[in-house]
Amino acid sequence: MSKIALTPNASGTGTLTIAAPNTSTDRTLTLPDSTGTVDTLQRAGNVIQVVQATTSTQTVGASSSFFDTTLQGSITPSSSSNKILITVNLAGTGVSGLSSATDRVHYRILRDASEIHYWEKINGYTNSSVAMANSVSTTKLDSPSTTSSVTYKVQMHGHSSEQVIAQWQSGISTITLMEIAA
Repeated sequence: MSKIALTPNASGTGTLTIAAPNTSTDRTLTLPDSTGTVDTLQRAGNVIQVVQATTSTQTVGASSSFFDTTLQGSITPSSSSNKILITVNLAGTGVSGLSSATDRVHYRILRDASEIHYWEKINGYTNSSVAMANSVSTTKLDSPSTTSSVTYKVQMHGHSSEQVIAQWQSGISTITLMEIAA
């Protein structure tokens, strides 16, 4: 038989704990507070919220320093111990001028102003004035350790000062932010 325990606090709110027989996995649900708000059951690994942002604004730059791609999204974690799973898909990205065998595009994800993830893609060598533009994707599990709003954005640059592009011909890039319960 299951065990059920109600633990009220001084204000009349509290928690309800249900223990299944022969297991150590209790389920706890926080009861409504004085405003009528009920906390959701947050078990480790559960997805708490999902935010997705898109852009189709073409970005072009010729620099050996990182610059913004117009792809960014913001999320406000509900607990400072939760993690954020970031999934990025950049559409129509590559070198947009003469290509050579050393051409590559460098990418990074910033959390606010801090770099948290870096990757690069070697661009296809065409030996012509138009290089290939493909989609690139990456994922990163971040621990922002805050309950304040956090902005994640994608930046890029060429290998030296090649001209690079994202969202070529209005390709749609996405960033998906999923809060994962700790």
